Amino acid sequence: MLLSLVLCSGALAAPSWDGSWVGGWENGDGIQIIIAGNEVIAVGRGDTYREILSSQASPEGRMLSFWWVGGDGFLQRTGDREATLTMRERDKAERTFVVRRE
Repeated sequence: MLLSLVLCSGALAAPSWDGSWVGGWENGDGIQIIIAGNEVIAVGRGDTYREILSSQASPEGRMLSFWWVGGDGFLQRTGDREATLTMRERDKAERTFVVRRE
Protein backbone atom coordinates (compact mmCIF):
# COMPACT_ATOMS: atom_id res chain seq x y z
CA MET A 1 0.00 0.00 0.00
CA LEU A 2 2.82 2.41 0.81
CA LEU A 3 4.38 1.77 -2.60
CA SER A 4 1.05 2.61 -4.27
CA LEU A 5 0.86 5.88 -2.35
CA VAL A 6 4.41 6.82 -3.34
CA LEU A 7 3.76 5.98 -7.00
CA CYS A 8 0.52 7.97 -7.05
CA SER A 9 2.08 11.05 -5.44
CA GLY A 10 4.92 10.97 -8.01
CA ALA A 11 2.40 10.79 -10.86
CA LEU A 12 0.70 13.95 -9.60
CA ALA A 13 3.91 15.98 -9.35
CA ALA A 14 4.40 18.70 -11.96
CA PRO A 15 7.32 18.36 -14.39
CA SER A 16 10.49 20.24 -13.48
CA TRP A 17 10.97 23.84 -14.67
CA ASP A 18 14.71 23.15 -14.91
CA GLY A 19 16.29 24.45 -18.13
CA SER A 20 16.23 27.34 -20.57
CA TRP A 21 12.81 28.64 -21.68
CA VAL A 22 12.63 30.90 -24.73
CA GLY A 23 10.04 32.65 -26.87
CA GLY A 24 8.46 35.87 -28.02
CA TRP A 25 10.60 36.44 -31.11
CA GLU A 26 7.61 36.30 -33.44
CA ASN A 27 6.64 39.74 -32.08
CA GLY A 28 10.19 41.08 -31.78
CA ASP A 29 10.03 40.76 -27.99
CA GLY A 30 12.25 37.72 -27.38
CA ILE A 31 13.18 36.48 -23.94
CA GLN A 32 15.25 33.71 -22.37
CA ILE A 33 14.50 32.48 -18.85
CA ILE A 34 17.08 30.20 -17.23
CA ILE A 35 15.76 28.06 -14.39
CA ALA A 36 17.62 25.75 -12.00
CA GLY A 37 15.16 23.43 -10.27
CA ASN A 38 12.29 25.81 -9.50
CA GLU A 39 14.44 28.95 -9.14
CA VAL A 40 14.85 31.53 -11.90
CA ILE A 41 18.54 32.39 -12.09
CA ALA A 42 18.61 34.64 -15.18
CA VAL A 43 16.27 36.52 -17.52
CA GLY A 44 17.76 37.72 -20.77
CA ARG A 45 16.34 40.15 -23.31
CA GLY A 46 18.61 41.03 -26.20
CA ASP A 47 22.12 41.37 -24.80
CA THR A 48 20.89 42.30 -21.32
CA TYR A 49 20.42 39.90 -18.39
CA ARG A 50 18.54 41.18 -15.37
CA GLU A 51 19.58 40.41 -11.80
CA ILE A 52 16.85 38.23 -10.31
CA LEU A 53 15.72 39.39 -6.87
CA SER A 54 13.58 36.34 -6.09
CA SER A 55 11.46 33.61 -7.59
CA GLN A 56 8.78 31.36 -6.19
CA ALA A 57 7.00 28.25 -7.48
CA SER A 58 3.39 27.54 -6.57
CA PRO A 59 2.90 24.60 -4.16
CA GLU A 60 1.85 22.25 -6.97
CA GLY A 61 4.63 23.54 -9.27
CA ARG A 62 2.42 24.60 -12.19
CA MET A 63 3.20 28.33 -11.82
CA LEU A 64 6.44 30.22 -11.28
CA SER A 65 6.73 33.92 -10.37
CA PHE A 66 9.95 35.94 -10.45
CA TRP A 67 11.03 39.53 -9.84
CA TRP A 68 13.88 41.80 -10.94
CA VAL A 69 14.46 45.52 -10.44
CA GLY A 70 11.83 47.22 -12.59
CA GLY A 71 9.74 44.19 -13.46
CA ASP A 72 8.30 40.79 -12.84
CA GLY A 73 7.22 37.69 -14.70
CA PHE A 74 4.70 34.95 -14.20
CA LEU A 75 5.02 31.57 -15.93
CA GLN A 76 2.04 29.26 -16.12
CA ARG A 77 2.66 25.79 -17.51
CA THR A 78 0.49 24.80 -20.49
CA GLY A 79 2.38 21.57 -21.25
CA ASP A 80 5.53 19.69 -20.24
CA ARG A 81 7.71 21.92 -22.45
CA GLU A 82 5.48 24.97 -22.93
CA ALA A 83 4.28 27.83 -20.73
CA THR A 84 2.60 31.21 -21.00
CA LEU A 85 4.70 34.12 -19.76
CA THR A 86 3.07 37.30 -18.52
CA MET A 87 5.67 40.02 -18.09
CA ARG A 88 5.42 43.50 -16.61
CA GLU A 89 8.17 46.08 -16.77
CA ARG A 90 8.29 49.67 -15.60
CA ASP A 91 6.99 52.10 -18.25
CA LYS A 92 5.88 49.30 -20.61
CA ALA A 93 2.55 47.64 -21.27
CA GLU A 94 1.99 44.16 -19.84
CA ARG A 95 2.89 41.47 -22.38
CA THR A 96 1.92 37.82 -22.64
CA PHE A 97 3.47 35.24 -24.94
CA VAL A 98 4.38 31.56 -25.21
CA VAL A 99 7.79 30.25 -24.16
CA ARG A 100 9.15 26.76 -24.72
CA ARG A 101 11.86 24.78 -22.98
CA GLU A 102 14.89 24.30 -25.23
